[in-house]
Formats: sequence, C-alpha cells, structure tokens
Amino acid sequence: MKIGICTFSDGRERAMKATRDDCFGFQKKVVHFLRAEGHEVVEAKDLIWNWSTAKSQASLLSEADCDVVIYNFAVWAFPDFTAQAAEYTDAPILFLGAINPGYPGWVSFFASAGTLDEIGRPFGRVLGDISRSDVQTKVRAFLAQHAPERRRSGLEVAERLRGQRYGEFDGPSMGMYTGHIDQSQWMDQFGVHVYHRSQLTLAWMADKIAADRVSAGLKWLETYCKEVQYDGKMLTPGPDGTLARQVRVYLAAKDLCRDEGIDFCGLTGQLDFTEWDKGCTLDIPEALLNDTVDWEGEKKPTICATECDSNGALSMQVLHELSGTPALFADLRHYHEETGLYDLVNSGEHAPWFAHRSDDWRENWKEVRLMPAESFYFAGGGASVQFYAGTCDKVTYARITRKSGDYRMHMFTGSFVDLGWEANEALARQTSYTWPHIWAKFDISVDTLARHYSANHIHAVPGDYIAELIAFCEATGIEPIPLD
Repeated sequence: MKIGICTFSDGRERAMKATRDDCFGFQKKVVHFLRAEGHEVVEAKDLIWNWSTAKSQASLLSEADCDVVIYNFAVWAFPDFTAQAAEYTDAPILFLGAINPGYPGWVSFFASAGTLDEIGRPFGRVLGDISRSDVQTKVRAFLAQHAPERRRSGLEVAERLRGQRYGEFDGPSMGMYTGHIDQSQWMDQFGVHVYHRSQLTLAWMADKIAADRVSAGLKWLETYCKEVQYDGKMLTPGPDGTLARQVRVYLAAKDLCRDEGIDFCGLTGQLDFTEWDKGCTLDIPEALLNDTVDWEGEKKPTICATECDSNGALSMQVLHELSGTPALFADLRHYHEETGLYDLVNSGEHAPWFAHRSDDWRENWKEVRLMPAESFYFAGGGASVQFYAGTCDKVTYARITRKSGDYRMHMFTGSFVDLGWEANEALARQTSYTWPHIWAKFDISVDTLARHYSANHIHAVPGDYIAELIAFCEATGIEPIPLD
C-alpha cells in the first residue's frame, strides 16, 4: 500500500520550531515501521502548524494518491488545523497518538478526534508507541480494513445500489421496529426506490398462476428434496394442497418482481398469510427467492427478507452484491454455552444453497426436508424448509439498523460448523426442529454481542468482507461498527 504520513504541531511558530525535531523523530519511527512492513511511504515535508501547512501538506499527500493517510500526534496541536487538513485528504485517515509525556500530544489526539467527529469525517484511532507489538497489530488491522482493492469493491456496491428497486410487500410484522424504514430516506441516502404493494396482490396473483407451472413445481420439489413429509393436515399434496399454495405464492412473487423490475424484496408473511384459512406459511417462497435455482431454471437470487424486515433485506442485498452468493437471514435463536455455538434459525429464509454451497444445486437440495409447518405459529399450513448448513471456515456477519434515525451497521466475522447428522439432529430438537439450522461461531464474545447488537435478525455470507463493508458504509453515510 502507499501510505502518507503527516505530523501536527503547535500553532505558535516558536513552539512549533522548538518541538520540530521531536515531532519528526516520532514521524520517522512510524515511517521505519511501515517500510519494514513493505509499504511505500510518502512523508509530509513540513509540520502542520497553521492553515497554510494544513493545506499544502495534506494536498501533497493527496496528490501522491495515497491509499491511507496517518495523522501523527506527538505534541499539542490546534484541532482546527486537523479539520482543515482533512478537507484536503481524500484517503482514509488513521490517527496515531505517540507516547511523549513531556508534551500534551494525547490532548491534541483527543481534541482532534472530537473535531472530526463534529464534522462527520470517519477516521481510525490507535494510541501508543509504534515499537509495541499491540500498537503495530492495531495499525496493521486498520490498513487491512482499508486495502485499496477491497475499498473499491465496497464503493462499487454503493454505486450499484443506486437505482435499484425494493419490493416492500406490506410491512414489518409482529411489532418489529428494526424492520421499519423511511422510503424518502432510502431514496436520498442509498438511491433505492421502495415499491410498495399489499400482500393481497400476491394472493390474487397466486390464484391466476397456470396449473402446469404449479404441477411442475410440485414434481420438482418431490423429486429433488430429500423428502416431503405430507401429513394430510398441515402439509397436504396435490394441486389444491398447502404445498401447492406455497408454490403459487412463490411464482406470483417471482413474476411480480420480474415485471416491476424489483431487485430485492421483503414479504410480511406473518400474520397475514399464516393466519388465513386459505393461506400458508411463506417458507417455500422465501427459500426459493433467495436460492440459485427453481424448476424453471438456474437463476440469480432475488434477495428476500421475511417479516418484511426491510433493513434486513438491505443488509442482505449489500452482502449479496459483495459476494455474488445468496445471503443468510436468520434469527439469533439460542447460544449453546457448552459448545460455544449459536443456533441461527428462521422458518424458511435460509436458501438451500447454504446446505453445501455447491454449484450443483442438486447437491444442495438433496439435503432439504419439507416438514409440516408448526401449527402453533403457522395456522395456514404448508411446508417448512429444513436442512443443516455445511461447514464454512470464514463468514462475515452484518446487520443494518438505525439509532435515532441514523443508520449504522454492526459487523464481525465467524464461521459455520457441521456437527454431523446425529449431533445436528439432537441439537436441532432443542429449539425449532422443523426449521433450517446453522451452527455458528462468532469471533466476538457473547458479552460484546449483548452490549452492542440491536436486532433479532442477523445476516451473513461466506468470506471476509469487513473492509468492503466499511467502505460501503462510508460511501453511503452509514456508521460502520466493526465488533471485536
């Protein structure tokens, strides 16, 4: 990476001159570390101590096209010069507060941090002597999170999102505030148009779906799923059965998204369809929309959030655009303390792709069992889509929420674990057995999750996309909150 570095000093010329050698000594220590790490370093030629040097030195680093710029603090410096330098800095900024107790360098570090917070400019912070291993680790982590090729990917997602259309089919169910959105805010902040229609539209469209398309869907599911557990009550066969109802609703949603140019969507499901005596659970429609195939051919996933959790759908769409894969929608259902595993469950939202993540969809769908929906939750009947996700060594978890109307994204990494058939079955019976399960590890503590995470739903894709998500957030005015 190409890294720029500049050092801030006192706004009084006599004080600046008296501390000049000291300041550049600290700058040289940082430069030495960065070059030893293999980075190309561009150094400011003068200390930043007035408006003229703030402009000239920041512009010098900007013109050098640096990937990251380090703001170095070792003595007292006037915070307004930090703000002015930031106006001429195009790259991500990292504050580095040196250990220099003879001068109030930390005072300027924190004063300047408050200044950039005041003007809404993102930046990173590392306090400590660059010769210490823990400080070096933090610097490396910031540089990794702002690697240029990864930032570029996140910025491109922000660009692709603008002009997309989101299908909001009714609204968040069961009182979930975290799913609510302001349509005007989405258009202004993300460039996403919200196309709103009632689920009644899907109901009457479903009645008009051609019989041959429905029979093809039933045959395909019965052929390629591991099993379909018809019970004659909740899950019934035939063209007028509850599985056929689910197939009809899926095809209606698929057709509507195609005809209206909808890129991603949310279905309320509960309590409308699920409590209706002519309805059904929307597990089949949600799983198929999120997957890579149906009986009409291989396809691009149409990201779909259940319970019309629109902020969940947005989180999923961003992850999907980054990875090119289906994105997970799940409840944070339970933590098994004895194994350190989370049970990530939702009745229909897991795309069967997660079973093996295979390019051969047959490998994924052969793990799927269609089980009768639980009457306790889904009086309308139909099938729940049950399977266990395969192992994945690196996963990115993320969720967009709002705090006092301002968007933020919590993000962290982890993994998926496959315990084997018998252990999977035993653990699944402790929660909602008939739903799909992912046994997940998080690279954060339970305490960190409890203190910071603010949604019942969580989303994920295979791979490490933290750096890309940070860049996306900065481009769209979302506060990125990486958890560790």
